[in-house]
Amino acid sequence: MLLAACGDGAGPPRPSATGGVSPTVSAASATAANGTCRKLGAPKGWGRLAFSDDFNGTKLDPRKWSVYDNPTGKPPRAANRVSVGGGELRITGSIGPDGRDLSGGLSSNVNLKYMHVDVCFRVDRGAGYSAIALLWPQTENWPADGEIDIAEVNRGARAYANSFVHNHAANDRIGHTTFADFTKWHVVSVDWTPDHVTFYLDGSKTWTVGLDPRTAGLDLVPTTSPMHLAIQLDQGCDKFVECRNADTPPEVVMHTDWVRVYAYGG
Repeated sequence: MLLAACGDGAGPPRPSATGGVSPTVSAASATAANGTCRKLGAPKGWGRLAFSDDFNGTKLDPRKWSVYDNPTGKPPRAANRVSVGGGELRITGSIGPDGRDLSGGLSSNVNLKYMHVDVCFRVDRGAGYSAIALLWPQTENWPADGEIDIAEVNRGARAYANSFVHNHAANDRIGHTTFADFTKWHVVSVDWTPDHVTFYLDGSKTWTVGLDPRTAGLDLVPTTSPMHLAIQLDQGCDKFVECRNADTPPEVVMHTDWVRVYAYGG
């Protein structure tokens, strides 16, 4: 089970652009007529649609997803904080009757070696919780087999998202910041191939690791294990995830409208 997205013994990466890559500014979300994300077409050059979910109905499909349930873990996650309704996946962070501050998360049951991923989500304002869409190695051998954080909205104002690529036993990593209002719907995407990892916001490329001459020599692209998509709202109180405060509402929800995962086309 995934324990954390970016934490390690060296402390969390700074929530800022690294590697000399300038932040990318998005003026508005790419919304559809129904107020959620405009669905993107199949990415050119990629393979079959290997995994998808529109979160219709009233419960999660257990054939597609595994829900975390470790209320005493770090971060603490409970299965009852993950629900489906109104056409969306909802992960809720709040302090329960017993005084414990809990949130939740889940992971796809489909592992692929290289993929294109689209995730349509937004997250309520509120310090104390980080909304994350990421790829995690099937081997659970972290950090040696890598990690790709597609978007990590860690600050309560939801004014930007961090993206990270991790690799190697020493947890070598590089990060980038994309500015947008993540209380509104956005599609965050990633291409993971044998030689590069490219990130997108609402269909526009924001950053590349591997082919970009500024990052090509770092050997950071994970290649040693298939990965799966995970969606999490992680409770936290540290330098990376600011602590819950008086302005945090009783409940903070990460809303996910749909996901698409395409296999590698070669």
